[in-house]
Amino acid sequence: MDTDRSVIAAPPGAGTPPRTRRPEDRAPEIARAALELFVTRGFAATKLEDVAKAASVSKGLPYLYFKNKEDLFKAVITEAIGGPLAEATDMIDRFEGSSEDLLRELAGGFRAFEESPGGGVVKLILAEAGNFPDVARFFCAHFDRRGRELFARALRRGVERGEFRPIADIETTAVILVQPLAMFAVWKRSLAPYDPGTAIGSDQFYAAYLDLIFQGLRP
Repeated sequence: MDTDRSVIAAPPGAGTPPRTRRPEDRAPEIARAALELFVTRGFAATKLEDVAKAASVSKGLPYLYFKNKEDLFKAVITEAIGGPLAEATDMIDRFEGSSEDLLRELAGGFRAFEESPGGGVVKLILAEAGNFPDVARFFCAHFDRRGRELFARALRRGVERGEFRPIADIETTAVILVQPLAMFAVWKRSLAPYDPGTAIGSDQFYAAYLDLIFQGLRP
């Protein structure tokens, strides 16, 4: 009897095969695990095998997504900063209050990021910029400029509405607003633990920061 060998019957009782997790679904988990290890142990001291163990994946799986540790570093930056930047952009797009309140919201968003586990990535990027210039360029092109532009948008908005005095160079002023926030985040994770005599808490810092910038921006 002729049979069609191109068709193989499923065994009795077989249903739809169980869904398997696609490999690409694991990349964010690996990046999150790497973020925690990079921040707590240091970039140089962390091996990809350590990241795989922390992410509860097989030792070779990170290599399916990332060519090397430098490539993983870029994914860690994206994982830590991409979400907060997108949220801040959306907030500005729909914000209806005063421009002072908008800057307060931006500073508050930066504080929330800085106090999260992802906040340690700022110190990590600065520490490794000389060793991994391609990563530093990646951060500047895709994240640092976007962050400064959020503050520049708030400044332009305030000037156009007459809430802030005229500003000759908004882009440079945006840098002046952003850098103290970044440096405070780095200081808290580097020198502050060794200088108990300088007891500056986040509440004190942000209150003084906002008071200073608004004294300079108001008409």
